[in-house]
Amino acid sequence: MQINQEIINEIREKNDILSLVSQYVKLEKRGRNYVGLCPFHDEKTPSFSVSPEKQICHCFGCKKGGNVFQFLEQIENISFVEAVRRLGENVGIEVAGEQKVVVANDNMKMIEMHELLRDYYHYVLKAIKEAEPALQYLYDRGFTDELINQEKIGYSPDISHFANDFLEKRGYDKALAYEAGLLSRNEENFTYYDRFRDRIMFPINNAQGHTVGFSGRTYKDQQPKYLNSPETPIFQKRQLLYHLDVARKSIRKQDEVLLLEGFMDVIKVNQAGLTNAIATMGTALSREHQLQLKKLADNITLMFDGDHAGVEATLSVGESLLSAGSNVYVVPLRKDMDPDEMIREMGRERFINYVEHNKIAFVSFKMRQMTHEVASNDLIYEQKLNEVMQNIGLIKSPTLRKKILHEASELFKVDFDSLNFEVSKYIPKREQGVTGPVQQVSYSKQERAERTVLKHFFMDKMLFTKMQDALTVHHFKKPAHQAIYQALTGYYTTEDEFHISQFLSGINAEAHSDVISIDDMMINEHPSIEEINDYIYVIHAQQEERRTLQELKQALKQAVAEGDIDNRNRLMQQIIILNRQKKQS
Repeated sequence: MQINQEIINEIREKNDILSLVSQYVKLEKRGRNYVGLCPFHDEKTPSFSVSPEKQICHCFGCKKGGNVFQFLEQIENISFVEAVRRLGENVGIEVAGEQKVVVANDNMKMIEMHELLRDYYHYVLKAIKEAEPALQYLYDRGFTDELINQEKIGYSPDISHFANDFLEKRGYDKALAYEAGLLSRNEENFTYYDRFRDRIMFPINNAQGHTVGFSGRTYKDQQPKYLNSPETPIFQKRQLLYHLDVARKSIRKQDEVLLLEGFMDVIKVNQAGLTNAIATMGTALSREHQLQLKKLADNITLMFDGDHAGVEATLSVGESLLSAGSNVYVVPLRKDMDPDEMIREMGRERFINYVEHNKIAFVSFKMRQMTHEVASNDLIYEQKLNEVMQNIGLIKSPTLRKKILHEASELFKVDFDSLNFEVSKYIPKREQGVTGPVQQVSYSKQERAERTVLKHFFMDKMLFTKMQDALTVHHFKKPAHQAIYQALTGYYTTEDEFHISQFLSGINAEAHSDVISIDDMMINEHPSIEEINDYIYVIHAQQEERRTLQELKQALKQAVAEGDIDNRNRLMQQIIILNRQKKQS
């Protein structure tokens, strides 16, 4: 499918790279650029850089990045056309008509099915008499019409073929609907029927706001209480954070994630006014969750239920997040109460005030849970003291660390100075943030010459035009450099100045890292023609050496075939000398 280049250019120019990347990565300003932890690979030291001036991003570790289109393609694993469409929507430019995107892959079809059913379930909740008890249940639980509409809450009728018929009429494959978790299957006769029946339907969205699953809640004495979508290609609990699509902006603004136990808690807490709340689909926290949370914000506050299970989950999740490098806090809820119950008892304003004034460091919360054990069992006392010292060592803030050490001193009846000395063993040597390459790359004489010439061509169209007779694509040794030179030839037929963000749209992805690296080079901006000719001479000479070496190897092959030992030895000697000269250069 072709999209008009002018439309692509307009969409690219109207989407700011910094705003886009900030939706996925926590960024800090460093000079003219912004840096953060790379969203494409696991790292402790930030190597992902965003240039608002050039409108590009780049990871110096894994080399991923590019302009707004390429970043969205990589982060969302979508096609270029889909990236253009989504970014067009952001700025009010519709890629439609003849340019309409045809959804072909199964994952997108699964999302389509979920979103069609979501809207239908939502309509049914208020449209049929059978749904009235479910709707009344929601009203009784404090759900307003506004909240029901906002969350697109729906109802699945007690019919075995409701979703089945709905999807079939719209031409969707039943086997794919089964794979998407919307239908169940009788394994004896392979007939399909609805997975969700007579349940209140809560849509589960991914980080981009697409519905990828459901949680069906009973409003009767039915088991299970919640019936969730199974694991599917688009719904994977270890990667999904509920309400992240809604909460992301608040999280960025506050630099804090409020992590809750379940999606129902999130809905009610968000309604109360705490808009940075999200949840896992269950209390288990995966490695993927830890990485996502760390990149979203520096500070994670846990607010789990006040029962025994909630306390145990808080201890487990808090330990994982602290070890992963996050600043972890806890809002302890009243005994045996969940957030919704506290909101209904206290009212919104008092609840928000409670959250703000009862936020304690995770290690402080942990010590409060061990008070009885430490006082009554000397073996546990020693184990817990060592455990707490390790935890305190992971706290980044020296001031907070000191405060909690005083708490530990009181709990364990050990003087502060002794504990301060002990905890120093567990304070990691923190790596300093970097904004440049992870390591310096060493280039051969040929590569240095090619890179320098290309950088000059980026800066000067006139020079590129003048040197086209002296230098062709075949003179370049590195395939990426050949691709860049070839792309420049087409680019300069319509453009007078080089803009890297625009140029990246017209070159294959394999060369993106080289384009960005070359564009970042510091060179003499006003070279003499002699200096340029020197670089071109090196490129030509290296090409001639390659040609000579190829001819010698061909002659050697012929000499071996003919049994000419003298000629073979002479040619081998020449090849060795030529290879040695290449290494020295």
